[in-house]
Amino acid sequence: MMQRKWTRKAALLLGLSAGIVLGGAQAMADTPAPSSPNPSSNAMINLVRLLVAQGTISKDKGDALIVEATREAEQARATEIAVAGEAARSAVGAAQPAQLAATSPAAVAAPPGSTQIAANAPPPPAGTIRVPYIPETVRKSIRDDIKTDVMREAKAEGWASPGEAAPDWTKRITVSGDVRVRSQSQFYSRFNATDIPNFQAIVANGPLDLLSGNIPFLNTTVDQYSILSLRARIRVDAALADWIGAGIEIATGNDADPVSEKSTLGGDFFKKDIYLSKAFVTARPTGWSSVTVGRFGNPFFSSDAIFAPDLSFDGVVGEIDLPNRVFGHADFKLRAGAFPLDFGDQNFPDIATTKSSEPEKWLFAWQLEADLRLPHRTKLDLGVAYYDYANDSGQRSSPCALGYGATQCSTDGQAPYYVQQGNSLFQLRNIVDSSGNPVNGAELLGLVQRFQVLDVMGTLHVPVSAHTEVSLMGDYLNNLAFRSWRACQFGEAGEPVNNGGSGGSGNICDPTPGDATPYVAGHQGFQIMTTLGYPTIAERGQWRVFAGYKYLQSDATLDAINDPDFHLGGTNAKGFILGGTVGLAHNVRIGARWMSTNQVSGEPLAIDVLQIDLNAAF
Repeated sequence: MMQRKWTRKAALLLGLSAGIVLGGAQAMADTPAPSSPNPSSNAMINLVRLLVAQGTISKDKGDALIVEATREAEQARATEIAVAGEAARSAVGAAQPAQLAATSPAAVAAPPGSTQIAANAPPPPAGTIRVPYIPETVRKSIRDDIKTDVMREAKAEGWASPGEAAPDWTKRITVSGDVRVRSQSQFYSRFNATDIPNFQAIVANGPLDLLSGNIPFLNTTVDQYSILSLRARIRVDAALADWIGAGIEIATGNDADPVSEKSTLGGDFFKKDIYLSKAFVTARPTGWSSVTVGRFGNPFFSSDAIFAPDLSFDGVVGEIDLPNRVFGHADFKLRAGAFPLDFGDQNFPDIATTKSSEPEKWLFAWQLEADLRLPHRTKLDLGVAYYDYANDSGQRSSPCALGYGATQCSTDGQAPYYVQQGNSLFQLRNIVDSSGNPVNGAELLGLVQRFQVLDVMGTLHVPVSAHTEVSLMGDYLNNLAFRSWRACQFGEAGEPVNNGGSGGSGNICDPTPGDATPYVAGHQGFQIMTTLGYPTIAERGQWRVFAGYKYLQSDATLDAINDPDFHLGGTNAKGFILGGTVGLAHNVRIGARWMSTNQVSGEPLAIDVLQIDLNAAF
């Protein structure tokens, strides 16, 4: 049935094309009246009637076209006869006035609207074929009407493309992705300390005897140039119904760490790993609410001071939109979510017949966001959020006789899976010998402080032209759960292994008055950033430049999940950020960023990072 419809419309289009090609010829003399229901010898009148019968154009419009065609054809015929008379008169001269009078325009001309003009014309020579004249206005009107009708029906029925219409599921699937190639160089100050432990490696490698002399240390002195990395992501989104959808994304990565999807190039051409980055279902039961479950992108209005740009969230989040609640100028969004960080070992201790439960670690989050629309297209985005990391800090274990029958200690499950650098850490295990005396052994590290972070963020957008704007972003963090006394809550044996200042005995928890080394950890942070240029860069020649400053004390937020690039990740860092981006082609851009950072407190560590990125999206 679909093929027959296409054939019928193609025939109409071919007929119209033929009429347009022949439309410059003279009209036939016996053109019937527009209202005549009988078949006409005029092909174009029959074509218009056929279009009316097929429903391509209305009857009223068809009648109007026939009247207009007849009128213009008669005028064209009269003009042609007049020209022919003048030519004949010039040819034979004035000697034959009576004979020429029979063919003169005055003799054959009829009042406007008459249908007898063609009848008074001299008979055509033998073999002459007359075709109808179609005025340009009529041709254009018919062409536009048919095109509009045909394209409308083609879109609705899916027969515009060759072959059958695409399957219905293809209309509900969207595929997107991006590729980023990065060159990164890292430069270190010659005044840096050389004995800063690599706590990320210590935590990742499991229990280590920190007093054995085999502690891994950070590189703080040797510059590194043009380290090439790749980030590739592909995402598929499916609309399952009007109110529910799902999505899946896979991405590259050096490992399964939560903050980065880059894969370092090199490695003797070994293939790169691919990880499941996102997999989620989103339901929108009403026009003003939504719920997403699974693994998904950052749902909060936030900066990289608290969450890394590549971070994905596991769990559930809901959002409620409250539009135009303040004099028609502000929209509000309320978000809340619960995100599991660690469900704990379900079979702890492994070799014991009596099992013990471990506290589950969760992130509970709430945020209120307001979008305030100001005069002259100025806009202010504000967000206030509270992030509660439940059970994330560690506890000192009960006496643990490792090597004397014990293979695990009571609080081993409280060690974090991943850290970057900056947060205060202490030794979780209380290791003893068979007599209960403290001894050294393979240790695990845990977080000293709890984290309940208040985040207040705002971005002001001020247009400076039709396409460019100036924006100013500010973000303030405060860990409301921070307490300095927690540094020594477990005594000397449980003192922090980092974030000690200068002076004293070297022991933060030294009980001798005046001998304790200062505990220099802090709980606040902020970031400011100003940007000039296009809000988004998607086309060639579009550009954006930015400059900013970031300051994060050691325990302002959880260092494991914030920006991995500034100061090479984590907290206890401050410094400047400069950069810019320019579009090279559609969805292709190149950019550079320079970050010059220092430690906030503790051993000197100055790092400058230069990144050059080529991004292509589809």
